[in-house]
Amino acid sequence: MAWTEVADESELKAGESKAFEVNGKKMLISNVDGNIYSIDSICTHMGGDLSKGKKENGIVICPKHHAQFDLKTGKVVKNVGGFVRAMTRKEASDLKSYNVKIEDGKIKIDL
Repeated sequence: MAWTEVADESELKAGESKAFEVNGKKMLISNVDGNIYSIDSICTHMGGDLSKGKKENGIVICPKHHAQFDLKTGKVVKNVGGFVRAMTRKEASDLKSYNVKIEDGKIKIDL
């Protein structure tokens, strides 16, 4: 694993999230209650872009089918509804989360 600089700490205020791409991988960094977290930015259900989803109370909601994920851990908080699950024959699974550190005002992710 290698630490990769992705943003300045000043770019991410409390309650904000920012999308970025490293080596072709789309990720989301979020400031939740003053702490910085990083998870994959693509929904595991049908590939929705979570950077475009609504974020509230430490949760991101997929803009496609409304699966909900914890911004700290990437865990599914609420899966897609039964009708959507039946139609797509798939449900959301947990997203990968990444270790984050702040060094000299820079946000770094362990990839």
